[in-house]
Amino acid sequence: MSAATEVSLLSVLSRTDRSAQPDLSPPPRFLHTDFTGYRPAHPSQALALQQLQSLTAGLREQPARRGLLGLLQRRPDEGRGLYLDGGFGVGKTHLLAATFHAAEVEAKAYLSFQELVHQVGVSGISQAAADFAGLRLLCLDEFELDDPGNTLIVKKVLEALFAQGTTVVTTSNTPASAQGEGRFNAADFRREIQGIADRFDTIRLDGPDWRARQHAGQSPRLHAQLPLTRATPAPVVTASQAELFEVLRELHPAHYGSLLSNVGTLVVTGLDTIGNQNDALRFVHFVDRLYDRSLTLHLSVSEAVAEQPRALFHPSYRDGAYQKKHDRCISRLLELASEAVPPLPPHQHQAEELVSAD
Repeated sequence: MSAATEVSLLSVLSRTDRSAQPDLSPPPRFLHTDFTGYRPAHPSQALALQQLQSLTAGLREQPARRGLLGLLQRRPDEGRGLYLDGGFGVGKTHLLAATFHAAEVEAKAYLSFQELVHQVGVSGISQAAADFAGLRLLCLDEFELDDPGNTLIVKKVLEALFAQGTTVVTTSNTPASAQGEGRFNAADFRREIQGIADRFDTIRLDGPDWRARQHAGQSPRLHAQLPLTRATPAPVVTASQAELFEVLRELHPAHYGSLLSNVGTLVVTGLDTIGNQNDALRFVHFVDRLYDRSLTLHLSVSEAVAEQPRALFHPSYRDGAYQKKHDRCISRLLELASEAVPPLPPHQHQAEELVSAD
């Protein structure tokens, strides 16, 4: 691939639409996901599948009530919430997207948690409630209360949604009652979190990371470098680690998807340990959006990160309150890297080391 066809991530930043609104549907990786494509690897996963299939059947059988009479008849507890709680790689996002596609209702939306918080922050709670008026189903991916401000915003929005009878299905790596744990500990906010948790029925998903199952027996490694080929999706966008974080700090995470709409292949060079938690969280959100869009990712990493992917996150924060986010990020990053590996002839598989998912 000629260097003339490559552009810098900084130049892409200048063309990013920061006013773009989320399209309210699952991203490309999950655009055609359905329940039949889900393969349970644990009894809890099979039970979750059955519960969500039952939920979508109920949505089809209970059309939304319209008009003044319908509004007057709604009860405050009419809306329901389902909270998919489990580790990374157990299929929570797959099931969430399948629920969205299977629900035969027109008034439905699919958002990441960051997109929801940003939209409410820009428009205000009252306007956001008006925007979601009449919504039958909200699918919310990666629910995570990182600070007290987000807690209050989300509480108000969920109260409005439940009051109008909306079904909310969300995913998280953290149990609902433990949201915010280790991040903010004031008693008032713990009560707010419990108030949110009480509105959801929790569906626990256990089992191994499916990405690790797919590459059983192989050591989880990142590449020192992958060569670009004529088959590399264009446009090819390049960034050093310093340039990458300059861009990520400039944008709200809700706009990372808009940034990546101008990327076919991303080449990141010199990726090494991320020095602080704030940049690490930005990187986690960025990898989520890369993963959602199934973009081609080429990396060159330090020797330490190549040998042990968890070295990407500094020991000072790696195993703290956001550990599950860090581990999910590594799992998805390794899968993206493995997807960029050109297939080897059968006789070379024993001689060449392949990247694998954690």
